[in-house]
Amino acid sequence: MMFQRKLIAASMMMLSMGTALAVPTAEEAAELGKSLTAIGAIKAGNADGSIPAYDGGVCKPVAGYKPKNAKGGWPYVDPYADEKPLYSINSKNVAQYADKLAEGTKVMLERYPDTFRVDVYPTHRSACFPDYVYKNTIERVMKPKLVGDAPGLTDSHAQFPFPIPKNGFEVMWNGLLRFAGPYESGGFTQYVVDNAGNVTLSNFSTIQDERRYWDNDLQDSEDMTYWRNIATQAGPPAQAGSKNMIFQYLRADKRKTEAWTYIPGQRRVRASPEFTYDTVSTLSGVLLFDEINGFDGRMDKYDFKLLGKQEMIVPYNDYRRFLLPQDKLLTAHHIAPEGHRWELHRVWVVEGTLKPGQRHVQKRKKFYLDEDSWAILLYTGFDHQDKPHHYFVCPAYQEYDKPQPRVTAMYDLYDLSTGNYTTQIFPGPEGTGYIKRETPWPVNTYTPGGLAGAGIR
Repeated sequence: MMFQRKLIAASMMMLSMGTALAVPTAEEAAELGKSLTAIGAIKAGNADGSIPAYDGGVCKPVAGYKPKNAKGGWPYVDPYADEKPLYSINSKNVAQYADKLAEGTKVMLERYPDTFRVDVYPTHRSACFPDYVYKNTIERVMKPKLVGDAPGLTDSHAQFPFPIPKNGFEVMWNGLLRFAGPYESGGFTQYVVDNAGNVTLSNFSTIQDERRYWDNDLQDSEDMTYWRNIATQAGPPAQAGSKNMIFQYLRADKRKTEAWTYIPGQRRVRASPEFTYDTVSTLSGVLLFDEINGFDGRMDKYDFKLLGKQEMIVPYNDYRRFLLPQDKLLTAHHIAPEGHRWELHRVWVVEGTLKPGQRHVQKRKKFYLDEDSWAILLYTGFDHQDKPHHYFVCPAYQEYDKPQPRVTAMYDLYDLSTGNYTTQIFPGPEGTGYIKRETPWPVNTYTPGGLAGAGIR
């Protein structure tokens, strides 16, 4: 009990850690599956009970679930649909909750006092993963290591590499390696909403995601990609048939992000090295490439500092986000408040500060990662005057049929300098959500030649 109290107290402190020794002590590691969950969250609830103890999550389909596809997926039933908000935060009472709100959330409350609010519901720690994720994380906890300046990751496979993190780079690697099925297909629709409330379709795509890192039947490899993605645009018409392919590597200290584009009118594939860092995605006109999924790519431009663990109000169990009709969801300035569910959760807080000599439109980035899933739920980027520049909201919900938390199907990215925002809506063209494949795609799928061969001509 004494060790457990010390461990919880240490986790809750706002720390000032640099690049401390990565390997946890034997005493710390022994708490995985005991006072800590298998992936490093504090099992106990908080002092006043507003955050409950972790009881294993929602690991099976709930009553009324009837997927369109025999393999599961969309549409998901909201297990908490009958719940009412405990309280709402608006511009008048924001000071009361300021220590539990991200910087971007506070900006939105202050900037749009008549329309933006945060409805806070009871907390449910619903995250649940396949058994092998827990088993591997505990058994291999001492193996993963950061290497090089980017840094890269080695000796890690089919596990959360740093369930007891010692620095910000380790937490961010846990976030980059958020769990999802090794082979999935799905889709999304993306819109841009300008400051006047005009809605423009910017992207209508199907995607193929390969995360060999989470294939438990494969062996660890120095050259392994942890994410390979192909996005094929179905609309708008002028862009139909275009394809983008991107690779991200575990050994980020050795391998840079690789990307290619297929353009039907030119009938060729070209390398796209610009698909990184602060290049603005042409598909959104707002999102930077290193803001995809909250953060994406190599960590060589920033020093990532672990600030500790904190109780924060974050978007969670947000089935409301995709159940609200689009015409009610997309409003001027922001997503309609009734389209979000917010809950109080413990999150890891990491701050990235631009290294001397590096160039980027953002001087600082601040991330909030869920302790139960390692997902980036909120992020705020700051410009070189240290003013909030971009605010990223990534709602989480549990795909109880798999089981896995889903955190990348939907997001909202607010450009606080212009008042425009882009939003990704789920599902996409196929209308069935993300579908799990049992086997990998053919070996030539993720090649420039394969990209061209599959393209529309």
